[in-house]
Amino acid sequence: MSIGRFLFIFWIVILLSSRAFAQGDDKAADSKSDEPIIPVEHKKQKRLVLFPVIVKSPEYLWGAGVAGTYFFNLWHDSTTRTSNIKNVSFYTVRRQLVIASDGTIYSPNEKYILHFIASFSHFPDKFWGLGNDSNVESVENYSISQFDIYPQILRKIRGNFYMGLSYEFQNVYNFEYGSEGPSKFDSENITGRNGGKISGGGVLLTYDSRNNAFSPSKGFYVQYYIGDYNQSIGSDFNFTIHNVDVRTYVPFKKDRVLAFQLNIISTVGNTPVRDLASMGSSSYMRGYYDGRFTDRSMVAFQTEFRVPVKGRWGFTTFAGVGRVGSSLGDALQFSNLKPSFGVGLRYALRPKEKLNLRIDAGFGKQSQGTYINIGEAF
Repeated sequence: MSIGRFLFIFWIVILLSSRAFAQGDDKAADSKSDEPIIPVEHKKQKRLVLFPVIVKSPEYLWGAGVAGTYFFNLWHDSTTRTSNIKNVSFYTVRRQLVIASDGTIYSPNEKYILHFIASFSHFPDKFWGLGNDSNVESVENYSISQFDIYPQILRKIRGNFYMGLSYEFQNVYNFEYGSEGPSKFDSENITGRNGGKISGGGVLLTYDSRNNAFSPSKGFYVQYYIGDYNQSIGSDFNFTIHNVDVRTYVPFKKDRVLAFQLNIISTVGNTPVRDLASMGSSSYMRGYYDGRFTDRSMVAFQTEFRVPVKGRWGFTTFAGVGRVGSSLGDALQFSNLKPSFGVGLRYALRPKEKLNLRIDAGFGKQSQGTYINIGEAF
């Protein structure tokens, strides 16, 4: 729930920002292409864009702030993808403060890819207890302050295959709950209910043949991540996280795309509540509050059909199913699956790079959410 929330609910932009993104682009920027992100020219390119943002999601309701992105190239050959550093700060009507930064730096031929995430938040949140059958009416309010930093580096091994290392440090403090009577945090003996630090290293194995990072129209992507958090390297909790993310894209005529994703998360050990598997985000199981269903493991599958409409505008429909469980075997059961479905609009902020403004309306079981974001859900 910690890092993932800021990954997926990161860039939310009002339509006015599309003018800022488009400034300086040539006429080719309005053309469609199935090529990867544009190779740079031999001249050095740098670009700083600042704009106001509006936040909309079930977790935040509404919020506003400011965002900026800095595009640059550290190398001058045509094989180097454009690197970027993004920052956003916003405050919501639920009195939530989020300050986050996300950056990706590419070397020539993508031999090395450096990615990092850092965030600070003060976050009033909600908790329904653990399990796939938690009662929608038994919600409990709580609040935390949280700091995360998560760098990772990938190295191309061969072709589209990458291997990488990562490190995560997280500090959760000012954990407040139970002001309205008996608390689920105490009755269910929830690990991490008094806050604490996690510190751990991870290994990533990735295969990526997608033709575009922002909005793929063909290709295959699979990543396996294992992260071990241990007291020997400064963690207050000993636990391990496994995450498998599989995506594939099927192109049709007239630039239509059918996309599929399978996401499996499993934790083992003394996992704190903010790092358990949770259903719902702007990227998968849209329509559910992030954390509406929480447990040690989760399996979620979704499909999305993307259709260009006219000019920069597009339309999508999506549907999915998911389940959380106390173990991976429990989460893999087919009983009591939670549904998710919805529709969305797309507006191309940078058509040449297929960078879209995304507005989605998602619906789940006794749940609904609206999302404004940048980039496709997956």
